[in-house]
Amino acid sequence: MRRSRIEWPLAVLALAVLAALGWAYRGDVGRLVAGSVAAEQAYIGPYPAQYLPAILLVPEPTPPPPPPPPVATLHVGLSMRWDGAGYIFFDGYVWRPGTHVTRVVDQQLDADSVRVQGEQWYSPNPLSFDSDSWYCDYNTVSNRAEFCSGTADPAWKWRYWWLLPADVVPANGGRVTIDGRGFDVSGPHTIDTGFGPANYWRLRNRDRFLFYSNGGEWTQYVETGDANLYYEVGSGLLLYSNIKRTYYRNGESTSNYVQYEELISQRAGRDATAGAWSDAPDEATAAASGAAAMLARLAAAGIDPVTLVAR
Repeated sequence: MRRSRIEWPLAVLALAVLAALGWAYRGDVGRLVAGSVAAEQAYIGPYPAQYLPAILLVPEPTPPPPPPPPVATLHVGLSMRWDGAGYIFFDGYVWRPGTHVTRVVDQQLDADSVRVQGEQWYSPNPLSFDSDSWYCDYNTVSNRAEFCSGTADPAWKWRYWWLLPADVVPANGGRVTIDGRGFDVSGPHTIDTGFGPANYWRLRNRDRFLFYSNGGEWTQYVETGDANLYYEVGSGLLLYSNIKRTYYRNGESTSNYVQYEELISQRAGRDATAGAWSDAPDEATAAASGAAAMLARLAAAGIDPVTLVAR
């Protein structure tokens, strides 16, 4: 009897506890799970209650497509021409030939090489110089010739590039080497070649060097500062050249000399720096020849004509 009296109050107490828990679940926790927490009832936890049922997915931004690679300077369809004039003074005699050079990229040989066809002739041609034609295979990555037709005359000791190799990078106040000879760099400067303004690097030789020697008594040297080359910023194309070669006789300098100036007069094809087709000048401009015409073109381009005058 006594045992039943004790169990009855315990059962009542257990029922009371269960009722309290049921009320709590129905009144607060139940509403929290259902998503309807009363405004006055704050959820105590690390995150706001309204965000508990949701998982926020932020998509990764789509990266922009990479820019297209720049068009190589050397590409099929590129056509260039340089016109110039010379002043040859020797023992009181004067000749003024006109010079003309063309280069055309006419074949794609493989993925990174092209063929460049070249021609050179003189008009006027008072000394009956021979014309010449050749072709070279160029690497479009290095901008260097890998093979050229014909045989180079070993008497010519130095040659300059019509296109800067990719590993020759001019910088203002710096130095570069062209065919083994050091040149000081200044720029960029601006010149008007007939296509509109063009930015260029000016290269000028630092030291005297041998230009021509066939083993005889007469040789030709380029004195310090007498070789000036203008290369376009970006493409590396030769825009203008002015080379003076002084005659030496048996190792002694003389007053005789040869000096040539050439200015680019035509460039057609896809421009590697601007990404657009370049307009060539009219035929009359491209065919300019002789000292008088060259002087006019140099003046129009803003170049002081330091040669082609008797002195």
